Amino acid sequence: MDAAMLTLAVLGVAAFLFATEIIPLAVTAMGAAIALGLLGVLTPAQVFSGLSNSTVVLFAGMFIIGAAMFQTGLAQKIGIAVVKKSGNDERALMAALMLITIILSSVSS
Repeated sequence: MDAAMLTLAVLGVAAFLFATEIIPLAVTAMGAAIALGLLGVLTPAQVFSGLSNSTVVLFAGMFIIGAAMFQTGLAQKIGIAVVKKSGNDERALMAALMLITIILSSVSS
């Protein structure tokens, strides 16, 4: 079987797993790349080259921080405080959301 057919087969399995979420999405994504490496379609350097990008590391860290904020209830407390302060004023709510986004993005990256 040539590389194109192997890649299409792995893509089909990955698409099925993404759609059904039988296994976690991150495992599916990494599994597809690793499967292509094990089948000889990609070299090991190509399989893991995307993980060394600083943007990928930044996003991974941000996902962890975001999950921690939801798990501890901090996100809920920030949301309640913003709605309480802004009241019914749409412009004040938008300004408060932008301010919170600026503050959180400046300290978390």
